[in-house]
Amino acid sequence: MDALLTDLTGSEGGPDRLTGNRLAQAVLGKSFGEADALYSAYDDVHTQLATLSQLLFDQIEALSTAIHASRVGYANIDHEARERMWAIQARAKEHYNPELDPHAKNVPSEPTPKPTPPPTPGSQKGSI
Repeated sequence: MDALLTDLTGSEGGPDRLTGNRLAQAVLGKSFGEADALYSAYDDVHTQLATLSQLLFDQIEALSTAIHASRVGYANIDHEARERMWAIQARAKEHYNPELDPHAKNVPSEPTPKPTPPPTPGSQKGSI
């Protein structure tokens, strides 16, 4: 996983390089509609590719962290790694569009609630 992250970071498809390698609008011409329309399409595609690259990078990083946590236990990973995982989840959630997801009917609209803690001794109220 770490090798994948390193390879992606150093490649032309890496999030930093993709974001920084953008054509200037003047390269395609000025003052005619076709150039403006072409640049608008280019800009939309470039923005989506940069977002996709960042999300792919995030998911590989999250998977790497999850693999590490499975080996040492979640409680044994540092606070920064946990915060990074939550940040990755938030960014993925921000870009998620259920209308584009062919499996959206199987995805819960709200996160699953955390289980309630077990009752303290002597506070159980006759549940089965």
